Amino acid sequence: MKRAIRVVVAALALLLVGGAVAEAAPATPQAVRHFANVRFQKCLDADTNGGGNGTRVQLWDCGPWNQQDWDVRPDGSLYNMRFQKCLDADTNGGGNGTAVQLWDCGPWNQQWWVLRSDGSIYNQRFQKCLDADTNGGGNGTRVQLWDCGPWNQQWWQ
Repeated sequence: MKRAIRVVVAALALLLVGGAVAEAAPATPQAVRHFANVRFQKCLDADTNGGGNGTRVQLWDCGPWNQQDWDVRPDGSLYNMRFQKCLDADTNGGGNGTAVQLWDCGPWNQQWWVLRSDGSIYNQRFQKCLDADTNGGGNGTRVQLWDCGPWNQQWWQ
């Protein structure tokens, strides 16, 4: 009798597990997008003179170029489609003005970003926002980390 109950329980467990696998959601499609800075109306862009670790991230005229295509990944990383690297905050920094760059993707929190409802992009490691340097505005304007605030150079659409 005990053996029969164990067999029935095992069969029910197998059905439940099998049903859960069969009901799994399909893979999430890539959420590739451009990020245009509200203040300067230019896009988040990876410098085409680079491509390796440390490649500069800057503002540039928005266009159909894949160095401006970013895949918003489920882990919070922003993956550059041209160079196949992630948006990364330089770990030698941490304060206002910390450089952002491309780097090999990994499980590092300097590559974890939160897209906030106000349009800002928040870095989880340094608890600062992605910011366009207000001393610029043209092509090549530096993109950096800065204390989050109500400033439109930190708003992305």
